[in-house]
Amino acid sequence: MLADPTGIPEGAEVTVLIGRPQDPVDVSDEELAEIDAGLAEAQSPHRVDARAFLRELRRGA
Repeated sequence: MLADPTGIPEGAEVTVLIGRPQDPVDVSDEELAEIDAGLAEAQSPHRVDARAFLRELRRGA
């Protein structure tokens, strides 16, 4: 829970702390492939900033 979520600049690195460990999760090879594809897409230089996308969408571009 952030005390002041507006104090974090866009693109800032953050550390997420988890209070207590949970049970392990079984993941299939297909699910791992989807996760890997999502990570690759997120790191792609062709991604679009969500705020910029919404601005363009509102303008009808």
